[in-house]
Amino acid sequence: MFTIIKLESKKILGEIVACKLVEGFFILLSAAALVKFISSPSEKFLLAAFGFFAGRFLLSGAAEKFFARLSVSVQTSFRKKIHAQLFEREVSSGELLTLIFDTVQSLDEFFLKVAPQIFSAIIFLPIFLICAALVDWLTAAILLVTLPIAPLLLWLIGKATAEKNSRAWAELQKLNGDFRELLSAITTLKMFRRVEAGAKKIRAASEKSSAATLDVLKLAFVSSFALELITTLSIALVAVTLGLRLVAGGVEFQAALFLLLLAPEFFLPIRKFGVAFHVMISARSSLERLKNFLSDAEKLSDAEKISMPLEISLVDVSFTYPKKKSPVLRGVNLKFSAGKISALIGESGAGKSTLLKLLAGILQPTDGKIIPNSSFLIPNCTYAPQAPHLFETTLRKNFTMFDTLDDAQLKNFLDALNLSTLDLNLPQKLSRGQLQRLGLIRALLKDAPIILLDEPTAGLDEMTEQKVLELIKKISPRRTIIIATHRLPVIEFADEIISLSGQA
Repeated sequence: MFTIIKLESKKILGEIVACKLVEGFFILLSAAALVKFISSPSEKFLLAAFGFFAGRFLLSGAAEKFFARLSVSVQTSFRKKIHAQLFEREVSSGELLTLIFDTVQSLDEFFLKVAPQIFSAIIFLPIFLICAALVDWLTAAILLVTLPIAPLLLWLIGKATAEKNSRAWAELQKLNGDFRELLSAITTLKMFRRVEAGAKKIRAASEKSSAATLDVLKLAFVSSFALELITTLSIALVAVTLGLRLVAGGVEFQAALFLLLLAPEFFLPIRKFGVAFHVMISARSSLERLKNFLSDAEKLSDAEKISMPLEISLVDVSFTYPKKKSPVLRGVNLKFSAGKISALIGESGAGKSTLLKLLAGILQPTDGKIIPNSSFLIPNCTYAPQAPHLFETTLRKNFTMFDTLDDAQLKNFLDALNLSTLDLNLPQKLSRGQLQRLGLIRALLKDAPIILLDEPTAGLDEMTEQKVLELIKKISPRRTIIIATHRLPVIEFADEIISLSGQA
């Protein structure tokens, strides 16, 4: 499971290990201080025990925060990989919804509920076992002999749970797909009065998904109960052995009390792991689905992946916005040459912005077709709207759209467009002209073969506009660039001029 953690998350892992190591020693010290207080009551021993207990729980809370950060890092990595594949292959709506939401989200539960117990077991058990052996080798032997029983039981239960968990995920995926299909066809169903039939289909899928999930939860309850029983019996065996030996004089009181306090802590990570065992099974199934999805994408041949088109053609393309009667575009037939800078011109309201959104795949034509298909937004196409959105985060993340990037490349673009004075490490408000240049830099940083720009120089002064055009010219080789504009300098700058006049 932890092989999915990326290099940038290794630092978080180091912080977690450090927290858990110190927490383990605090547990031992708190038990020792408590034994000292019981044997010879003193305020300093009580304060020491209280301090070690407090430090233990503070470290545990810090480790939980580190696990939460690790979870976000891993989920973000998977979501980026899934999004990158959406435009290179066909993915069913049910599979997509399950992957992005339920499947990836189950990894969050793993890192918050299961991973802390795994780390605790890996770090605490050897430390506690060595400490117990130093105090009393017989008790350490009992702990060592009873320890493998719980993992063996979990392995047996896990084999039975895996199949049921896969069935539960399949039913959930089917439910997601059926629900999305019902929503997309709700208007048609109402017209033909078939809403109730669709609702029955959803109800049946929901009941199957609930039944499959309940089967998994039943096994989860059994695993939790079995682990509680085994660990309780193991602790009882340690307690009875120590009690009999204490009466016979085979062990000192302080040593027996220390080991009796240590035994529950020794088995605590395993008991907690048993409670969250079904989360572990679910996360493992999720990881397998994610790996299968991504590995299938890697196996696609170059011929199956979308390649840069020789030209972009619109054949009888029409588009009408929802709840509007008049089409914005009607029967549009245009061609944009590959590797050229095309200026898309037309009167205000002619549909230039709408046409760019159709090319970007943000909108789908009401009629007609775009060759190649318009669902190639990323990574083969990038689009800069008239009013780019400014996220509430640092300017660096706003420019790079949260992707990692070479700082030198970003600095070159900022210098070229007079934005080098901005502090990238802080969130800032930008003027309209700065926002336009932000959108342009976002588009150029994507390094896509098709670049769509909507009025990138509107409102800019002549000098800044010229710098924008120079930058576009610099990156234009081997790219198809389409610029919706009404600015004369941009029109003169373009390799070809495409007019929407008479097309709408």
